[in-house]
Amino acid sequence: MRHRDRAQMLGFALLAAACLAGCNGEGKDGAAKGTATQSLSSAEQAELAKSNAYITAANESSGAFGNALATYRDTVSPKLSGNRPLETYAVVPVQLVTKIRTRLETAGAMQGSIPELDPAARDYAAAIAAFEPVNNGLSNYAQSKGFLTDGGAKARAEDPAFVASLAKVADAETVFYDKIEARDERLMREAYDKAPEGSVERYRAGIVLRGKAAMKEALTVFTDPADVATRQAFAKNLDEMAGMVENWDRVVRAEKPEGCPALQGSFNSVIADGRKAVQSAGEGRFDPNSGTPSFILQQDYSRLQQNFSMMILQLNQPFSC
Repeated sequence: MRHRDRAQMLGFALLAAACLAGCNGEGKDGAAKGTATQSLSSAEQAELAKSNAYITAANESSGAFGNALATYRDTVSPKLSGNRPLETYAVVPVQLVTKIRTRLETAGAMQGSIPELDPAARDYAAAIAAFEPVNNGLSNYAQSKGFLTDGGAKARAEDPAFVASLAKVADAETVFYDKIEARDERLMREAYDKAPEGSVERYRAGIVLRGKAAMKEALTVFTDPADVATRQAFAKNLDEMAGMVENWDRVVRAEKPEGCPALQGSFNSVIADGRKAVQSAGEGRFDPNSGTPSFILQQDYSRLQQNFSMMILQLNQPFSC
């Protein structure tokens, strides 16, 4: 569960680094963005391209291996612990494994050096490469339903090696995400600090920073309603994000009277869902003994995640408005 939930949350925030590195506000003709890109040196452009390639690889992964490990341990391993014939069996999709490794290797081979990310990306790709032959053999076995002929003997014999290899990939995936998150945080903080006071760029960066801070606390709000301190910190970040949105909207409308309703609506959806979660947790709706079906909580949490993901995706569009 740790791998799965953590990877998902980090994955939703990754695109923000690309946005803040490559976008400059909601200008009418994108001229500021073009000027900023042209002003980059060749080395900086190479670093930006490589960084974006790593981000693409991370979003392609999006916690796939941590999720696969958790799912396998929860649903497959228990069936292998006994001697009963298997009726179902599955491993990690081969195409996904190959695609992620290829993304990582392609990014790593690009010009430029990113010491913060290069070693972690290499380790991640190497762990996947070591996992591939283990997974491929069992994938053929799963797809051809070989477990129906041997009762699951092959799956049981190779299970320890499969789990150990997949766990190494999941760990490498987490490290890679940690490195990207740290760099993402640094770049966004720098973008915020460098942007002029009262500018669209500063408010935009502030919205992302406060949104990211809130989303780091979101899982605890839903799963540990007794943690009042985290809930209060979550609410505070949402309030600060809302203030940034109001200021951003005011500055945008000073140049564009029609504003930017698409982004404004996306920002406010995240804030609204978060505030609803704060209210529900405070009213005891998330308490284990409240009677609230677990799928309802998961539904609310997933909606908040999806809205945050959509917000980041929209911010990364070249012309959001």
